Amino acid sequence: MSPAELQEGVASLSRGLYFKEASLDVTLSVLTEAAAQMSGVERVGIWALTDDQQELRCLERFERSSGRHLSGGALSASRFPAYFGGLRSEACIAADDVFAHPLTSELTVDYLQANRISAKLDTPIHIRGVLQGVLTLEQVGARQPWTPAHRMFAQAVANLVTLALVEYEADEARRQAELARERMLAVFDASRDALLLADGDSGVILDANRQAERLFGCQRSELVGKHQRQLHPPAQQVQIAGEFNRHVNGQSVQAVTTEIQRGDGRVVPVRIETEVADISDGRRLALGIFREI
Repeated sequence: MSPAELQEGVASLSRGLYFKEASLDVTLSVLTEAAAQMSGVERVGIWALTDDQQELRCLERFERSSGRHLSGGALSASRFPAYFGGLRSEACIAADDVFAHPLTSELTVDYLQANRISAKLDTPIHIRGVLQGVLTLEQVGARQPWTPAHRMFAQAVANLVTLALVEYEADEARRQAELARERMLAVFDASRDALLLADGDSGVILDANRQAERLFGCQRSELVGKHQRQLHPPAQQVQIAGEFNRHVNGQSVQAVTTEIQRGDGRVVPVRIETEVADISDGRRLALGIFREI
């Protein structure tokens, strides 16, 4: 395949992939099959490093002659130190003869002979500068030298794999955050205590649970947006604002016995405990736990 054809192949892959719409499995399947067909090699694989960086596991492999998509198999860093070292130090491993190349020859018995591999072009995959896996192009049987065009093509496909993995990672983080939020809301609403979540810096109420609605005699929408001191009778508001600030700034951990003023005007004695948490954007949140006494 000519350099111009390989370049056009990468361009067509970039135009045709929609990482936010397809699943990771589908995206990797499309990439390996297209890369094999465009480059003419027999096998294209995508391997991922385990979290401890000690093993490569095959996520996806396409065999051009059979048209099969496969997965599974692993390579261990302790068994193949030269190969793993090469992935960490080299821009790519271009082995025209896998049995003679110093970084791939140690794979002979366990991997190369079993898969009839004669030439191998492996391009490391990095995410945020950290090695996360490898894209492999493998020739079977008769072999031809890897050209600069092949290397550029493999690097471009590896970049697309990186994009797919980053998008998957972001989607997974969003999904986990949403699950955590749902669990938090379930606990928040199921609590037997009245709970109010306030911004630690401004004192403005951000959320309220059902028990808080009952205690204060008003809807959540009427509580959210108020300053926390507005929950109390006018004569106590300055004192309560001071107590709130001391809790937020870590100057007090003691529960406060005071009074709140319900939506119907009735004054109710309560005991308030406050928990403060720093969140990722530098803000502080204050959770007020109100118990009628």
